[in-house]
Amino acid sequence: MLILLAAAAGPDAVNAIVEHAPAAVESAATVARISTAAGLAAIAMSSVVVGTWLGLTFKASDKTVANILAFGSGALVNALAVDLAFGTTQHLVNSGIPNLRAWAIVAGGFIAGGLIYYYSNILVDKFGGAARHKTNARRHALAMKRQGAGELLERLSKNAVIRMLPASEIDHILPYVRAFKFESGQEVFRQGQEPDALYIIDEGKLGVFVNSGHEAGVGTRMSEINAGDIVGEMALVSHIVRPETVIAETTVSGMRIDKDDFEHLMQDSPLLRDAILKIAEHHTLESIQKQAGVLDSEAWEEMATASMKRLHAGEVHQALAEHEGGNPLAIWIGNILDAIPGSLVIGATFAGISTFNPTLLVAIFLANLPEAMASANTMRHAGYSNAKIYGLWGSLVVIAAICGALGNAFLPSAPVEVLALCEAVSGGAILALVAQVMFPHAYEEGGDVVGLTTIGGFAVAFLLTALEIAHVAHVPH
Repeated sequence: MLILLAAAAGPDAVNAIVEHAPAAVESAATVARISTAAGLAAIAMSSVVVGTWLGLTFKASDKTVANILAFGSGALVNALAVDLAFGTTQHLVNSGIPNLRAWAIVAGGFIAGGLIYYYSNILVDKFGGAARHKTNARRHALAMKRQGAGELLERLSKNAVIRMLPASEIDHILPYVRAFKFESGQEVFRQGQEPDALYIIDEGKLGVFVNSGHEAGVGTRMSEINAGDIVGEMALVSHIVRPETVIAETTVSGMRIDKDDFEHLMQDSPLLRDAILKIAEHHTLESIQKQAGVLDSEAWEEMATASMKRLHAGEVHQALAEHEGGNPLAIWIGNILDAIPGSLVIGATFAGISTFNPTLLVAIFLANLPEAMASANTMRHAGYSNAKIYGLWGSLVVIAAICGALGNAFLPSAPVEVLALCEAVSGGAILALVAQVMFPHAYEEGGDVVGLTTIGGFAVAFLLTALEIAHVAHVPH
């Protein structure tokens, strides 16, 4: 119709349309290609919305989520190693780049991408983005726990008797330690009473008095207790009444563990029980100096801090609640950080449906599904409404589409080495995400079996790669 109208207008109009027709067709094809790349990136990321819905609607077991995550992680490893790293290197070599130079470009890109993700992730978590991933939330909570315990550990480490306890077990003690202060003249223990606590003396002096029964008042002063000593543990261990009265002779401060908590600790940790029994049996200055001298206060504190690898029930939720569940903007930026690399790779490598390898798309879809399930639940426990969770995760689909479109619009026209480097940087960021977040989460929740599930995901993704190799091999050149 357009040509007929142009013919009616004259020969010049016909020539103009004929000259510009190839450019118009090419422009339409480019728009269609970019739009398709954007759609494919959006499809890969759409599993975050599905996973969010599943996580908020159903209560899937942690092991189920972990094994799905492990399967997707295995598929991603195959996509990154075989399709991206090897495929990109092969493309460089076929383009005339020497082997070692091709390897250096791809390997350097992976390393750079990993470093970018590593430091960006630290920054995002620092400003409140830890709640987006269960593993990040736990790591953040553990860091907060160690930081909060620093002053207390420093005080405990200065006590020679406490340093006789195993530093690896100090994590059991910390939740039960309370500060105390007695003024001069205040009674701590009375002879004949049941013990109420174990006291760790930081500062001050106490007098120990024994009444034979014929004396008035508290009795005869027998000895004193000074800073660095522990009082009360022998009576707690042996379950006997106090054989003496203990009175503060100056202002006394320190830490205490109440009787009920002490008994709980004795049952909960066999190592602590044995150590405390040993202290009670050999509570002399010589034995304390001999045994505590093996570790100075700084070495003991360092070992005790390093031993904090456990989080008790509710500590993740409490840590996030204290920081208002995290910063929504930081969580959103962190989600973008996770989404951009894969979307760029999908966009950059898409040339047409006939040559498109779906391995990376499938791997990203499978990996994001359980991660969104677990993260949505973590964010809800951190106080987020369902609408906010859907908004934070759902926006990733739009952002993925934009990144896929940008990757397809600009990267394919770049020099082959630049394109390869950009793809490798994105691949390195994805691999860092797998290593820092996905693998730890899968193993922590799923146990040893996730190793087999990971291999299963790798094998299935490799099947797609093998089918693609067979297809290419039979295409006539």
